[in-house]
Amino acid sequence: MINQQRSTLSNWFLNRVISCTTVLILLCLSYTTKLLRNLKDDSINPIQICEKINRVKGPGYVAHLILFFGLIFRGWWQVGLLNFPFIFYSYAQYINGEYRLDHTTVFSKLSKELGISKAQAFFFVLIIVGTFIEWVFWAPPKYIPMDEGWHIIKNIQRAH
Repeated sequence: MINQQRSTLSNWFLNRVISCTTVLILLCLSYTTKLLRNLKDDSINPIQICEKINRVKGPGYVAHLILFFGLIFRGWWQVGLLNFPFIFYSYAQYINGEYRLDHTTVFSKLSKELGISKAQAFFFVLIIVGTFIEWVFWAPPKYIPMDEGWHIIKNIQRAH
């Protein structure tokens, strides 16, 4: 029950998809934050910065969607639903036409965009750390026989 296939996609494939999209999202968020900080210092051309940020936003949105569905298909509903606000925010921005930064109005939106970027990165890292802590302290239920499943090390820890 603990490590059964929940979909036609294999668990190892879903785990790799989840890991790759998580890394991609963190890279997109950190790159966007770095570019917005450079723009705040006013040392770089705003047209180039806005073009770079707009090129990074699309893959970030797609990666959030893939991550959400990967987590749901893998059976990790709680973490998948915690990532839903990212998808909803991205969709709301796309519907309102606010998903692209304009170089003419970027300085009036700069503090807001920088705050949103930092909040997204903080919330996403918080989800990752919480998931990791949950994984570290997970112990198999009593009904799972010893030496079965992918948490054999946890079985060994519980047995000794």
